[in-house]
Amino acid sequence: MMGMAYEYDPWFLAETSEEGDNILLWQVGLNAGQLFFAQIQAFEKMFRQPSGFYTYSAGDVILNQPAQLKALIEAMLGYYNSTNHPLRPLLFDTSIQILLVLYRRAIGEWLLAPAELMATIEQIEIAMGRGCLKRDG
Repeated sequence: MMGMAYEYDPWFLAETSEEGDNILLWQVGLNAGQLFFAQIQAFEKMFRQPSGFYTYSAGDVILNQPAQLKALIEAMLGYYNSTNHPLRPLLFDTSIQILLVLYRRAIGEWLLAPAELMATIEQIEIAMGRGCLKRDG
């Protein structure tokens, strides 16, 4: 079976000329990285908010703009709080939990999030591995 050919297009770099430090948050691997970045790209478009991620390869999750990641998470939390559709936990909750973990890795503290999301976030963090944090610049 051939792997999916996917390259993340960090469109936010065209939206801003200001770049911050590159922070390597997660070395997830190519296949999972491609899936992760496809989801992030969809959320960026859905919420019309850049994520602040930049990567040179689909296996590394590199954050360039922590404030943009925070804004995306806050937009997603607004959506989370506005809907209780039965498919939301399956389609949405894990993605926002992953972003919360990545934000914590970058900033060192949790964003305020509903207790339902935080109740299982430790399992998400364990599944992601305890992480990688390396600043460039």
